[in-house]
Amino acid sequence: MANELSQQRIIDEFLRCFRKMLMDPELAGELIRIAKENIHEPNAYQRIAEEVSNQTTLKIQENHTEADRMFIKLLMDVVKGDSQLY
Repeated sequence: MANELSQQRIIDEFLRCFRKMLMDPELAGELIRIAKENIHEPNAYQRIAEEVSNQTTLKIQENHTEADRMFIKLLMDVVKGDSQLY
């Protein structure tokens, strides 16, 4: 039961990020730009998390939640996938 509640909390938090992106059309572009600029840095994951918090309306806490980790990984995967198209 506790595991189900934890999973639901992660899903809810992840969905809040997507709602923000849908409500602010420029946000998705900003997130991709940030990921592209930092993807090749030695500490890319941390840099992307910090820049997203500093430059957008999405705030990622210092102690990343599972949803935060999933979201940052998704941004990195999108950028990596995009670069493979060219």
